[in-house]
Formats: sequence, C-alpha cells, structure tokens
Amino acid sequence: MKILTPAKINPLLYILGKREDGFHELYMHMVPVNLFDTLSFCENKKKGLNFKMKGANFSVPLEENMVVRAVRLFEKTAGVTVDIEIILEKNIPSGAGLGGGSGNAAGVLQVLNHIFRPSSTQIGLLPSEKLFELALELGSDVPFFLAPSPCEIRGRGEEINPLKKYPELMLVIMKPHLSISTPTAYQNCLAEKCTSFPEVKTLVDLQNHLNNQFETSLLPQYPVLSELKCLLLQNGAFGALVSGSGSAVFGIFYKKKLQKHAFKKLSCLHTGEIYSCETLTTHRYF
Repeated sequence: MKILTPAKINPLLYILGKREDGFHELYMHMVPVNLFDTLSFCENKKKGLNFKMKGANFSVPLEENMVVRAVRLFEKTAGVTVDIEIILEKNIPSGAGLGGGSGNAAGVLQVLNHIFRPSSTQIGLLPSEKLFELALELGSDVPFFLAPSPCEIRGRGEEINPLKKYPELMLVIMKPHLSISTPTAYQNCLAEKCTSFPEVKTLVDLQNHLNNQFETSLLPQYPVLSELKCLLLQNGAFGALVSGSGSAVFGIFYKKKLQKHAFKKLSCLHTGEIYSCETLTTHRYF
C-alpha cells in the first residue's frame, strides 16, 4: 500500500496564552496543500517494524521519528505487533511549519487501523474517537491530518471544525536555508488575548485578515523571513505569511499566470527550497 501525506499552511494563527497543561491555547485556520510525502507499506518477513527514510535533510534517533512513534503507540494501544516495512520518501521540508511529520504520523495511524481491521466490512480496528486520541498524544497538529480539509482549530489542536466555503489558494512556498523548531518558536512568542476572529469566505477576506502571531518574534529574530515575504509580494503575491512556527513562507496569488511567473523568477534566486502548489478541499489516504 502506498499513500500520500500532505503539507499544510496556516493563513490565520493566533496564540491566546499558555494553558495549565503546558500547551498553548490557539485559534488558527489550517489548510492542506498538494505538497506531499509518500509512505509505502509492505509485509516485513523478518518480523517487527523495518523503517526506512529517503530524501530527508535531517536526522533524528529512530524511535523519535514521527512514523516510528505512531507505530509504537498503535501497537501499545491496539495490542498488535506491526510486522511491516515502511518507507518514507520526504518531499515536505522539516522545520518549516508545514506539518510534514504530523501528516506522516496521521497517515500511519490511518493505514495501520485499516490493515488490522477485523474484517473487510469494518472501517478500522480502533474507533475513530480512539484514533483521534492517539493522534493528539503524538502532537497537536496530528488530529487535523487524520482527515485533512480546510479547518478552524481551537484549543491545543483538539477542537476541529471544517470550513466548508474556504477559498482555494494558489501558492508559492519558499523555505530558506534554516529550520525552526516549534518549541523554540513558542519560547519566544508573545500571547495576545482575543475573543473574536475574522470569517474567511473569499480571497478578499483572506487578504484583509492574514495573520500569524509567531511573526512578532520570528521576523526580528530571522530577517530572511521578512526578505522572503517581500520577494513574494514584489513578484505578484497579494499576501505573504510565515506558515505555522516557520521557517517556510507562503505567498498567495490571484491568478495562475502570476503564480507561475513568480515561481519561475524566484527559483532563479536560490534562496532555499521553493514549491508551486495549491490548497486542497479534501484529501483521502486510500
């Protein structure tokens, strides 16, 4: 079995304060993007998990990888042994605020739940509520990736409401030659109490309300992010924003022609990795 796990962007992100459990209270819009990692699953005849990763520009201990963490948590909860070879082919950059690792973890949970279902007539081994709990245990962004579509997200990531009429976006995403860890970004961010948030149904709404509160601390600390935003705006984007905790910056375009022109021109600057992509209205793993 082979699946694609998408990236995401955050056109709106408000940090409302620190919670008693140590996490931050958030309000954000999370939207999947057609920039994908690939996960392949096949039987491991030698028994146990055999995990391989290709195309990654980072290295972490095996058991800390989000794919392996998802497997181990599923095994523990479901009481099964995963005798599977999993190959992860990375295309989504890490340390970019694009949710690559979270998407990988959610994809693994969905596939394992499907593979170990008692019969072909059942949806999965574990009920959807339990799978959601496992996803949240793995990370605040992981539940969103169980069924990616434009969503309004509150709490630490556990309150998810689909946004049915969200505008479809044409994007150029730029990832500079630096990565930013999410914990580091949170350490320097300033919370702001807000009780009302803008409604987004059109591109004009989005243009008027693009917001990422991480930028208040990230832009002074990493001047290259401001430079990338300026480059995108100078090349036809009607808005540009850091995605999540960074370091990727995305620009939004009104027309496909402008998007293509900007991608071609900005690709020549060699400022890092660059992607031309669109948002998704929905995504299915299988």
